[in-house]
This record gives sequence, structure tokens and C-alpha cells, in this order.
Amino acid sequence: MSIVFFVLILIIATVFSNALDTKIKFLPRAIIQIMMGLALSFIPNFNHFNLNPEVFMLAIIAPLMFYDGMNTNIVKLKRTLSNTFSLAIGLAVVTIILVGYLGYALLPHIPIALAFALAAIITPTDAVAVSSVTENLDLPNEVMLSLKNESLFNDASGIVMFDLALTAFHTGHFSPVLSIFNYLYVFFGGLIVGWIVGWLFVRLQLLLLLIETDIDNPNIIVPINFIKPFAIYLLAEMFDTSGILAVVAAGLIQSTQAQSLRLTSTKTQMVSKTTYEIFTNLMNGFVFILLGVSFPTVIYDITNEGHQVSSLGYLILVGIILYIVMIIIRYLWVTLKLANIRIRPADKVLNHFLIAINGIHGTITLSMAFSIPIVLHGKIFPFRNDIIFIAATVIILSLLVPSIILPLMLPAKSYSYSLEDISTYRQKMIEYAIKRVHDADEDPVETQAVIATLRSQQSILQRPKRNATYKILQKCFNLEEKLLQEMVDNGEISVKQQTFYERMSLFQSFQLHQSFIQHFMYRARFYFIKLSHRFKRRIKRVDPLVVTKKFNNARDELAQVENEISPQIFAYLREHLNADNRAEIHWIEEYYRERHRRFQNNTRANEIQEELFINAFQNEYNFIQEQLGKKNISRELASLLYEQVSNDEWVYMQNDSIYA
Repeated sequence: MSIVFFVLILIIATVFSNALDTKIKFLPRAIIQIMMGLALSFIPNFNHFNLNPEVFMLAIIAPLMFYDGMNTNIVKLKRTLSNTFSLAIGLAVVTIILVGYLGYALLPHIPIALAFALAAIITPTDAVAVSSVTENLDLPNEVMLSLKNESLFNDASGIVMFDLALTAFHTGHFSPVLSIFNYLYVFFGGLIVGWIVGWLFVRLQLLLLLIETDIDNPNIIVPINFIKPFAIYLLAEMFDTSGILAVVAAGLIQSTQAQSLRLTSTKTQMVSKTTYEIFTNLMNGFVFILLGVSFPTVIYDITNEGHQVSSLGYLILVGIILYIVMIIIRYLWVTLKLANIRIRPADKVLNHFLIAINGIHGTITLSMAFSIPIVLHGKIFPFRNDIIFIAATVIILSLLVPSIILPLMLPAKSYSYSLEDISTYRQKMIEYAIKRVHDADEDPVETQAVIATLRSQQSILQRPKRNATYKILQKCFNLEEKLLQEMVDNGEISVKQQTFYERMSLFQSFQLHQSFIQHFMYRARFYFIKLSHRFKRRIKRVDPLVVTKKFNNARDELAQVENEISPQIFAYLREHLNADNRAEIHWIEEYYRERHRRFQNNTRANEIQEELFINAFQNEYNFIQEQLGKKNISRELASLLYEQVSNDEWVYMQNDSIYA
């Protein structure tokens, strides 16, 4: 299968599963993605799918771990560093040893080295999977912080122990002393390599002509940040250290330099943040979808391989037992204060249980399971599918059990604001800014253009209804006729000007009622007539300056009439605006504004609009600060509104040519 087609299918599946996640609230996103992968496995060419382990670790896991490190609060990590290493190293090593021996007892036919490899696979936890399960639950902050920091480093513990187990299986020799030194070298060597190379990348961004010489461009900065995790991972692996820990350390360095990197432009920061969020969301989706795609193949291979040692039912039972034992080990570890987490005495039992049951497994567990070689010494690697199946069972259990139990134990996540509060204060904020734009007493047309854009923020989710729009528009046309007749009666315009203006209005009204095909045909006819007139002028040798002068005179005549009529049309629309017709009124205002601007030649139009927009955004900021000072809104709601205004401002500044 073409790799491009395969990746495209994975992207579509991830997007579709994310859409389902917004509708299916009782299942974590990871489970939905696994089910999506199972559905894909029935598609031809997806059958008997095998994942390249090296590509998986480099292309998916490395960038995910880098971005996890980059988004880690370094201050909080320093405060909990001893607990983090207790969970990530101490608990991980003890779990691997105990679960390894238990796995060997339950599966005596497999070598003990592979039993320890299985234990190393199912030990690492996944903070992203935890967030997926607890997204709508009020999980204590200290518990979530401990789980997130643990997952940053226990991945490396699992990977190092996994490599040691595979090496022992390949060679048939195991030295505890050498293994300890090798573990320390791989673990801390990865941290050192990641720290050095990550620091060099940050200095490159800050010093090597990227910021100081105004080459602060997202086309340069964003690709450099994308290259980082791949380059650092490969470099660390060249030195036989942990590539995963190296990218985590580089991500943490990026986090520590966040203050300095804020010197980059707003555009670069916005593009970078959005790109990373989309990319990490896709990569996480890929992992669980690939698990679903691979699951049927693993089951098929287990039931058809010649050296099958256990039935599927027994392998599932082994996965259940190992999962329960790991929960017990985690609970005892925090209960015996081997990791001293700051928890109120009254909540200790509950929070210790939460830490135990939220040891959820995901991306690293799956990646290590698939990284078991497919072939060893020219033969199929023994018991590979059994190990993958048990690991997949543990992953699914670790996702399902908390999804069922936690909602019974924890309250739903509460916010200091509701969706209604967001809508209400956003409306008030926009109305506040609109009033200040009115008070500026600038050019009416440019003022209306800015106001219409601000109001579009209120009705962005509404679409104008076609019939309702035409009814209001017809009333506007009737008002135009009335105003034109009054201007003729008062001697302000001639009958010729009135007729010319009415013909233009009638033609545009007719165009609005056309279907797409009719509109296309009239456009084609218009351009044909235009070309034929140009050809006739060339034959008759008509002076183009004369034609241009006639056109300008006609436009000026229309502009004079528009200057009188447009403000009254806008005033009429303002008077009849209500909650039911907001979208329709906005559309009609835009129609009249653009029609009017075609016949204007105001050189200060763009300058006026820019000034009004800047003032409007500043007034929105002032409104938020005022409401926060009066304690009408919480800091969380204020931050959300600040972010929305900032995004609106950035969009305008990057697209100000649209308003020209």
C-alpha cells in the first residue's frame, strides 16, 4: 500500500474519531480510536498490518515526548522532582521486577528474559491517556501533576529495562552489575545529550540571525522546532543513550526558555502553538488507531502459529492479573510514603487510589510491544504476538476501568463560569466596543464596516436564512426608491441619475435571486459584452481617455447618490435589528457596504478602518479589565475573553488587506 494513502486514511480516521468523541461522552477518546482502528482492519490492504518499530519510535513517539516536555511547567517539576523520580525510577524498576517474576510464573513456557520484557512494556504510563479519561472529571491537581511528571520519565525506565531484557534474551547472559551501570548510562546519558542539544537549538533560535536580524519567520522557526525531536532522538541513539529521555530533556529546556522565546512575533507563536497542538493530536490518534488496526492480525497469528502456548482466554486472564497487581503495587508505593505527595490527610486514601488506578498505559507501551523484532536469527521471534496481545489487553483495561470507576468517585469538573457566561459577556464586550466606535464620529461608511465586522463575532455561528434575507432586502430596496423620489422632488438629483441608480439596484437585486448556474451565465455574458465593446472601440479608434472619463463621471454620480442613501439604509437596519434576524441584518449590511465602497474613492478609508479597529480591540480589553475589577467575572473567564480578543486582533492584523 502507498505510504501516502495509508497516512491519509489514518488522518481521516483520527479526525472522524475526534468528531465522535465530541458526541460520545461515556467513552475515552483512546477507546473510540481503537474501535476506529478495528473498523479499518476490515478494509483490504489493512489486513495483516505490521508496524515498523524503528519508524514508530522515531516518527511518532519522539515528537510526542518532546512536546510533552515542552508543555511541562518546569517550576512545578522542580518542586516535585524527588517524588517524580521516586515514581518514574523507583516504582518503575520495582514494578518491572515483581511483574516480571509473576509473568514468568503465569507463563512458564516463555523465557524469563521475555517475561521481564513484557513487564517493562506494560509499566510506563501515559499522561495523555489519563487526560483523555479524566477530561470532564475534577481530578485533584496534585494527583494529575504527579501522574504527568511520572509519565515523562518512567517511559525511559521501561525502555531501558526492555532493552536489557531483550539483550539478555539474545545473548543468554545477564550481569546485574553491568545492567545497573548500563541503566544509569542510558538514563542519565539521554538526559545530558538532550539537555546539550536542546540548549544549542534554543541558542540557534535566539542568536543565529533569527530574532536579532528580523528573520523571525514561522517558515523558519516552525520547521526548526519540528526537526528538533527527530534530530535529538537520532543523536542520542547514536551514543547508545535513551533517545526518549533526550527529547524529553530538550522539551524541558524549551520550556525553561519560554520567557526568552516570547520575543518571537505573535504570528510565529500562534502558528507554532496551533501547529503543535494539531500535530500531537494526530500522532496520539495514530497510536491508538494503529493498535486497533493491528489487533486482529495479532489474534490471527496467535491462533495460527505453531508454537502457541496459551489460548486467547488465558492470555486475557494473564493481562487482567498483571493489571490488578500493578494497581496494588502503585497503591502500596504511595501509601508507604515512598513517594511523598502533598495530599490532605482526609483525602489520602482516595488520592492514593486515584494515583494507583490512573496508571494508564498508552503510546509507549504500544510502541515497545511493536518494537519487538519480527525476525530473530532468520526465524520468527518467539512469543512476540503473545506479548503484544497481553500488552494490548493491559492498555484497554487501563483505559476502560478508570472510565467506569472514576465517574462514580469524582464530581464532574466545575468551572468558575458557564457557557452562558461566556456568551453573555462576549456580547456585552462587543457592544461596549461598538458604542465606542460610534462615539468616534468617523466616516459613516467606514464606521459601519468596522461595526459589521465586530458584530460578525456575535453571529459567527449563525447562517442567514435565504427567504428572511430577501424579505428584509426588498424592504431596503423599497426604502431606496422612496429616498430617490424625495431627492428628485427636492431637486437634489436629476431624473437621469435616479433612473441610472434604479437600473443598477434592479440589476443587482436580480443577481441576488439567481441560482449559481444563472449567475455564471450572466457573468459569462457580461465579460463577452465587455470584450466586444473593447473590440468595437479599437475598430472605431475611440480614445480610451474619453471612455475612462465617462466611466468616472458615472461612478461619481452614483457615489453622490450612495452618500445620501447608504447612511439611512444602515440606520433603518439598526432600528429593525433583533435577536432573530441578526445574521440576516449582518449579511445585508455587508452587501450595502461593499456596494457603496465600489463607487467611492476615499484614500483614507483603510487608515480610518485601521484606527477604528485598533481602538475597538483596546476597548474590548478595557471592558474585560473593568468587569474583572468589579468582580463581575472570574480570572478564568477574563483569561478566556482576553485570549479571544487577542486571537481576533491577530487575525485582523494578519488579514488587514481583506478590509481594504
